[in-house]
Amino acid sequence: MVVTEPDGRLEVRLGGQLYLAHRYARAAANHALRKYQLDLRHLGVLGYLAEDGPTSQRMLVDRLQMDKSSMVYVIDELERQGLADRRKDERDRRSYAVHITAKGRERLAAAMETTGDAMAELLVPFSVAEQRHLHELLARFIQHAEQLS
Repeated sequence: MVVTEPDGRLEVRLGGQLYLAHRYARAAANHALRKYQLDLRHLGVLGYLAEDGPTSQRMLVDRLQMDKSSMVYVIDELERQGLADRRKDERDRRSYAVHITAKGRERLAAAMETTGDAMAELLVPFSVAEQRHLHELLARFIQHAEQLS
């Protein structure tokens, strides 16, 4: 069943709201991350490496849905800062795996704390129960969107 409103389709309005919510959340997070010389792309790569271990650039591109040239820039920057490094992949010596460094893990922990504070500020209008519900709704939305692509 499609829900509509007198001034237009609700689905279109929701799309616009998701877009604006994304823009505000991204801007707040990136502003908070400046002091760490990071942005959300860097945080995404470091977070993935910390959770899943060494990974090829190709896999990072696929998992984080980032274009190849942006991924190269992000990994180059992480290497420049000593937060990650590329090493020959032990399973395939023709390719490289990206590894998070100890310094990268430390920076990730601090950056996650700061980003969490920035997001908490944006979520002030919601109760804890509403925040959980929003999280569940967005997780379902993302899961469905992934299945469509």
